[in-house]
Parts: sequence; structure tokens; C-alpha cells
Amino acid sequence: MNVLLITHGINKKYNDNYYAYSHMCDAGVNILAISQRENINKGKGTEKSPEIEIDGNLAIYRPFDSLKKQKSILVNLLLYFKIKKAIKKFKPNVIFCEELGNMMLALKIKRDFKIPIVLRVEFAFEKNFPYRTMGRTLKFFKNRITGDYLSIFIGGAIWKLACKYSDAVISCYYGDFPGNNNLHYVPWPTSCPKIKGDSNRSSNRAVFIGSFDRHKNLGELEVTLPLLFQQTPLEEFWIVGLGEDADVVNRLKASFPNQIRHITSLTRGECLELIRDSFFSYSPAKRGGWGFIGDSWAMRTPVVVTHNHYEFHDGVDSIVTNPNKIVDRVNELYLDNQLFSKVSNGGYIRYAQNYTAESVGDKFHNICMSVLDKY
Repeated sequence: MNVLLITHGINKKYNDNYYAYSHMCDAGVNILAISQRENINKGKGTEKSPEIEIDGNLAIYRPFDSLKKQKSILVNLLLYFKIKKAIKKFKPNVIFCEELGNMMLALKIKRDFKIPIVLRVEFAFEKNFPYRTMGRTLKFFKNRITGDYLSIFIGGAIWKLACKYSDAVISCYYGDFPGNNNLHYVPWPTSCPKIKGDSNRSSNRAVFIGSFDRHKNLGELEVTLPLLFQQTPLEEFWIVGLGEDADVVNRLKASFPNQIRHITSLTRGECLELIRDSFFSYSPAKRGGWGFIGDSWAMRTPVVVTHNHYEFHDGVDSIVTNPNKIVDRVNELYLDNQLFSKVSNGGYIRYAQNYTAESVGDKFHNICMSVLDKY
């Protein structure tokens, strides 16, 4: 099977999904990925990938200079002849389209090559949360007169068309698509490289790693961290990342200069070591944050969450609480060794069964095969 992958970014240094696709290739699938050369390296600007890269059965062609240009309708039209030439040589059987922003290119290829599309998104469109699927695109239509109504209408129309012309749709969010055979839930993969040394877990440290986007809900930390510092054994809280809510982190650093540690960027291995050596990971996110959660499970570090957006199981794979009860629940984790072990091991078991690159790659492979069988 030859799979044409259209993705906004594929690089083994920055992208966990790379390893799910690499696993598909190890199983005999040939993949040609169409992407862009720019990699956004948190805290250190951007780095460029080569235009052409070959890794076994995975070939990557990056005709787009940047993410912005890959999203541009005009640039897509200007480069299409060049892209089509590479696709024609590859002879794909199925298109695997990452995110709605690549659907225009995918639909053009489907029309020219008469092959099916598998669309994968982080979240399906939901009118109650119109901006989580097509955030910046739909916010353009939000205004004082119509409020969110125009965004909801346009978003719903785009989503309906995307589903109509896709032969299967995958979401990373467990709450999407119950009971529809063409719609699938496949979680975000986590690929953990081997890290050096043994665990040196610090009982006085917790950690958050991720971009400072609004849905990560970092403002909650201004409420909860002072309480945790005062009423639990927690002495240090490490924050790795940057983004639009950086002012929250700056205020916390000013208030707790000896307890808040902020680092804009670490290597993947350093992030994993920091998670492994922390007493718990704390995610206030209302959605997303798949990578940080998966890495914490993989490192057997208990995950404390205040919003159950990922089918967390309290006391089994995570500590599920809220800002009002987080002090009591964190103290439970400190006082109850059995609870600590149960949550640590439960999270690891969940990771090993569902979130490894191999598990996710197998699911992608099976969905592509089922689409081809029906096409």
C-alpha cells in the first residue's frame, strides 16, 4: 500500500507522529509525505528541514518553505504542478490528510488520482466549542453583531463538506464520533527515546511542559500554586515552554522567585528526564496537551489534572480533581504510597497499550486498509 501523507510538519526531532508513520513503513507500507521545511522550535526560533529526506519506506518531500505558505491557497496553486509530478511517480493508493488546513490540496489530488481520503484532526468540529478545530480561521468571522453565530455556521459548513469528501475521519479526542463507522478515535502517539541514567525523583518538585496557549488554562496556576506551596510538601514548580499566556508565568516568577523555575526550551530527552524525576505532572489544560500527558504516563510520573478532557480515570491512571480540591488530592498522593504506585503504574499501562507510536501506527494502517477495501 502506498500512502500519500499531507501534513503541516513531519520531522523525527520535533514530531511524535513521525514514529507512528515510520512504524507503518516498517510493516511494509510506503509513505510519501508532503510538508513544509520550517520547524518551530519552542524558545529557539525556527530550524529548517531538507526539501527531500528518505528514511527507509518513508520519503518526505517539503515543497513549502513555511507553514504559512503551506496554508496559502495561492502558493498551493503555484506549486501544484510540481507536487503532482512527485505524486504521479509515487502512485498512491490513499491520501492521509492531517488537519482541515490541508483538505484543499487533498481534494484536488483525490479528484486527479481517483483515490480515497482519510482525514485526521485533533478535534471534530463541535458548535459548542467552535474554535478548537479551526480556531484562527473562524475567529476572523467573530464580531460584535453576530457574535459566534457566523463562526459556528461557517465552521459547521466546512466540517460537513470535509466529512462528505473524506472516506474516513480520525479524531484524537475520545469524546468525538460515537457510533459512526466512518469516524474513528485514535489518540495522539507518544514516542519516548531512551534517556540516560536512573530515576532521581524529587518529592518536592512538580512540572508542566507545553505551549502557553489559552486552552492550556495557565491562569489557573495563579490560584492553585500558592495553595500548593503553602499547604503541601511541594517546594518547586518547573514550567517549560512559551506562548501567548507568558504573562501568567512572569507574574508567578515575580511572586515566587525561589519556587517557580521557567525554562523556554529543553531537548526532548531533557523534558523526559525532568518529568521522570518530578513527583507529579500537573496539567490545568481544558483540552489538548496530549504530548505532555503521554510522556508523563510513559515516565511513570503521576498526572494531576483539573479538567477531564481525555477520559482520565481518577485513582487509576491519573488524579482527577478541581482547583478547590487539588490541595487535598495532592496531599493524598504524598501520604498514600499505594495510591502513588497505582496511578504511576496505571498511567504507564494505559500508555503502553494505547499511546505508543506502534499502537497508533497500527490503527492508522488498519483504517487505511479498511478504506481501500470499501473504495
